[in-house]
Amino acid sequence: MTEDWAKAAVADHFVFQTTRLVIRPLRPQDQQLYLALYSSPQVMAFIGPTLGVDKAKHSFQIALQLNTKVPFKRLFLAVCHNGQPIGLCAVNQWSAHSATAEVGLMLLPDWQRQGYASEALLALQQGLQQLFNTVQIWADMNPNNKAVIRLFTTAGYSADPTQPGRYWLKPI
Repeated sequence: MTEDWAKAAVADHFVFQTTRLVIRPLRPQDQQLYLALYSSPQVMAFIGPTLGVDKAKHSFQIALQLNTKVPFKRLFLAVCHNGQPIGLCAVNQWSAHSATAEVGLMLLPDWQRQGYASEALLALQQGLQQLFNTVQIWADMNPNNKAVIRLFTTAGYSADPTQPGRYWLKPI
């Protein structure tokens, strides 16, 4: 299984389409999206401190480099609506040995509360399950972020009773 996972864990395999969205690997032209997300107090409110421009640009370059690793250990994906990037998805802490992957999602404020996060999350988890059929997907979230907890629980995630803020989606 580990070998199969390593072959599938390539950024170019992670292009998913929904009715309204295309989720694809992060590209150099997505820098403005990345800077807007990581410098937004509204987006970062439950994630961590906002980044200044220089730090965000450096972080963006690292994200692009991480996407080139084969197999990846961390993957950044742009969420696009009609060709316009509106958010990021990430696959973090991917492990072929434990058959687990952490997911994350951020949307620009103007695109929140319109169902795009649900659509992107479902596409990401379905794509992961198709590529890695036994994967256990999890997410860590701030327990005060009620909207994100509702998003993930509605998508089928359950709270981990041993780790506050962690939610798991079991394989289909």
